Amino acid sequence: MAQISLPENELTSFDLPRVCVVTGATENVVFKPVRFQWYPRWVAIFACAPVIMLIVMLILMKRVKGELPFTEEAHAAWKRGQLLTGLSIVGAIVVFIVGISQLDGLPALGLLLMAVAVVAPIVVGVRFSRGRGVACTRIADGRVELKIPSEQAAMQITQHLSAGGRRAAPSAA
Repeated sequence: MAQISLPENELTSFDLPRVCVVTGATENVVFKPVRFQWYPRWVAIFACAPVIMLIVMLILMKRVKGELPFTEEAHAAWKRGQLLTGLSIVGAIVVFIVGISQLDGLPALGLLLMAVAVVAPIVVGVRFSRGRGVACTRIADGRVELKIPSEQAAMQITQHLSAGGRRAAPSAA
């Protein structure tokens, strides 16, 4: 996946070229609204205290809204992947709780359910989301860093913004 850095305020149909960020296609491209959130990953050190971790995440979280170019099919696949991954996480929480409740009566079933709850969201995320959409890797200093599947789109967006004097820079990965 290609990584690009864009000014936050230039995630618009006016500032970006008509090239799908997923496929690199230039035909049948439409601009779709997107929202990204980012928080520093070091927040995970508070994982043993989930409430504190959540509070720190919410305090440090940065958000960006804008528009990005997609083909209808690529956007639908990205949104479907996000939905399925989210549903698999919710389902995994339920299955994990059921697994814990089964540890007293049927420990083998309980352990199996807990293992499925851990593995299922990973499998669904890899199968339906990975490489099919845009991922925000950082928001800082008025810029949003994105990973996009199309190297061609990254190159065209970078060239387009550079030609306009907007200093779009490929990020060091």
